[in-house]
Amino acid sequence: MASIYESDLKKQIKEKNMSNCYLFYGSEDYLKRFYAEKICKTFVTEGSETFCLRKYDGKENSLDEVLEGASSMPFMSEYCVVVARDFPLDSFNSDDKDKLIAFLENQPDTSITIFWMDSIEILPKNAKWKWVLENFTKLATTVEFEKPVGRSLLKLLCAYASKQGCMMNESVASYLVETAGDSLNVLFNEIQKAVNFAGQGNEITKECIDSIAVRSLEAKVFDLSKLILNENPQGALELLHILMLQKAEPIDIFGVILTAFVDVYRVKVSTSGGESVLYSAKIFDYRNKDFRLKNADRYARKLSMEQIRQCFDCFAEADKSLKSTAQSGELILEKLIVKISLIIAR
Repeated sequence: MASIYESDLKKQIKEKNMSNCYLFYGSEDYLKRFYAEKICKTFVTEGSETFCLRKYDGKENSLDEVLEGASSMPFMSEYCVVVARDFPLDSFNSDDKDKLIAFLENQPDTSITIFWMDSIEILPKNAKWKWVLENFTKLATTVEFEKPVGRSLLKLLCAYASKQGCMMNESVASYLVETAGDSLNVLFNEIQKAVNFAGQGNEITKECIDSIAVRSLEAKVFDLSKLILNENPQGALELLHILMLQKAEPIDIFGVILTAFVDVYRVKVSTSGGESVLYSAKIFDYRNKDFRLKNADRYARKLSMEQIRQCFDCFAEADKSLKSTAQSGELILEKLIVKISLIIAR
């Protein structure tokens, strides 16, 4: 069989030229769910769900039940569709592995079986998962759903807003990603809220996003980082206190603040060497997040490399304290903010 892309699967569904078994995995949860449901709606005739649609969960059902469902004969539909959600294929015992291989080698023509990795992450370099991927790619069809990136994501969001009845340009879509993160589940939900707020036929603006969007933890901590870099330690300490009241983990907050300064460092190195602000995006993973480099540029311009190095010394000290002492995480972060603010103010 094969490993295919989302576009290939979309074409297969449209032309009704399906494989009999799929493995859905990857980082984009919305698309995995969307295509699993689309296959069910497309190939199970309305009214025949009782006979032709089988859904199983790895926490509640066995592989035997899945294989039995896949061997059922369709009634009133061309296919029986079987959705097997979150089965731990990497930890099957030898007996279940043999049953799975036998099934993949002799897939019933009358069924479409989808092994859908919803909350289970497949690690391609892991030996057990490598076995799974190799066999599904050889004997069935694998589809890895990755998060849309760059302009593809922005166009998708603008198109979704249009379908909901509002216009939204790519600049606002980019701002929404910066605010709410890059999960399609979250982004589509925020767009629906924005449509309700703006009203049908109106345009979704940045002001609208500010009014309705729930900022992700990462966005909130980047706000904290901006306060530090903008020489507003009091505002940073106040936001830190709010984040701690919201039960944010100190180590997570630390990680995002550090990331903001890494962005500044990378931009500083790139521009000092005559490269563009976005040069680091060619080397490191800034998918859907190259706006961070643009934001970092304004701070990289006003900070010397020596100041940035001194800040990283403070990060190293705080990291050690967070991981090796019983000292309050909030207190460690407060000290970090004060020390970095003093360095930036010099």
